[in-house]
Amino acid sequence: MQKSIKYPGRCSGIDITGRGYTTITFHPAQPDSGIVFVREDLPGHPEIKCHPEYARADSRWTSLVKNDIRIEHTEHLLAAITGLGIDNLRIHLDSPHIPVVSSFSSQGFVEELLKAEPFSQNVPKKYFIVQEPHWVFDSFTYEGQRYDSVLLALPAQQFSLTYLLDYPGKQLATQLAYFNSTLGSNFIKELAPARSYIMDFEYEQVSKLIGNAMDDCLVISHKALNLKWNNEPARHKLLDLLGDLSTMGQAIKGHFIGIRTGHKINIQMCHKLYAAGLRRN
Repeated sequence: MQKSIKYPGRCSGIDITGRGYTTITFHPAQPDSGIVFVREDLPGHPEIKCHPEYARADSRWTSLVKNDIRIEHTEHLLAAITGLGIDNLRIHLDSPHIPVVSSFSSQGFVEELLKAEPFSQNVPKKYFIVQEPHWVFDSFTYEGQRYDSVLLALPAQQFSLTYLLDYPGKQLATQLAYFNSTLGSNFIKELAPARSYIMDFEYEQVSKLIGNAMDDCLVISHKALNLKWNNEPARHKLLDLLGDLSTMGQAIKGHFIGIRTGHKINIQMCHKLYAAGLRRN
């Protein structure tokens, strides 16, 4: 069955640019209305429905863009919404940005959405169904050698994700993470708290991009990992994949396997699936 929330909820925090603070407010929504963002800070309060047509990979995060109206840094919030099985929600913003919560994880959003009490709306859930294999490839060069990235979408009776993290330079050990949508409690405990991270050698580059938001970012060095789980980086990459696939705007049945993927390939997959005209039920 489809789900919404019983009561409004709210999250606040620094924005992804590190230059200001932003607040979002969750509101219940009717069945079949989907996930809708409302820019309260703009005249006429324009709305953007979560839909692959509007999904963009920007810098190190994902955005929704419609008629030059933007919703920035959507992946961790959408992962929380999808991980809790919520289908219908109105999200009001006082800026273009989703706030950073709980060290760039989804935990803070999950906590507030649970307080708002998700509930069944007694209307059957609708799905995009992956009926045949799809794939997206990319490549990059490290120390003069080519390495490939690939995201596969395979038919399956339920929604599941597998992620393989593999740095060519072995700055981190090769790691695997897995998520199955039928295990909701595992999402809350074992995936939502997985923090975003950067490697220590990226610090200056990323700090120019996100400014004071660096204070909430996990920085990993070879000497000190300070991880919640040995595979926390892979879990967070999987969390990003979950949030990016949520830009499809509807629950999915399929198994997605990502190897060295990021926002760019994730969103390319969403565009490809939408263009392929996945069957809905």
